[in-house]
Amino acid sequence: MSEHVTVELRLIEQVFRLATTSDKKADLEKAGQLLNDKFQEFRRKAPNVEHNKLVIMVALELMQEVLTMNKSLQEYAQCERLLGDILEDFEKAG
Repeated sequence: MSEHVTVELRLIEQVFRLATTSDKKADLEKAGQLLNDKFQEFRRKAPNVEHNKLVIMVALELMQEVLTMNKSLQEYAQCERLLGDILEDFEKAG
């Protein structure tokens, strides 16, 4: 069983103390690092854009990535169902 832990992360130039479980701690830290990397990428591309606008731009791009992945997963699941139906039909015919 996983124990509850508190993780302190520096995210986009601010420190956050977040509750998680020991088995999810590494994933949370990795997500924080990816968020910071994305923010720094945007900061390099647009150094004069104010902080809050950059945060929103990063959030929007990450949500676009989530939507794209979700769409891909849905398409994959549909293909999997279709292949399952074809296999079932094939087995019935044979």
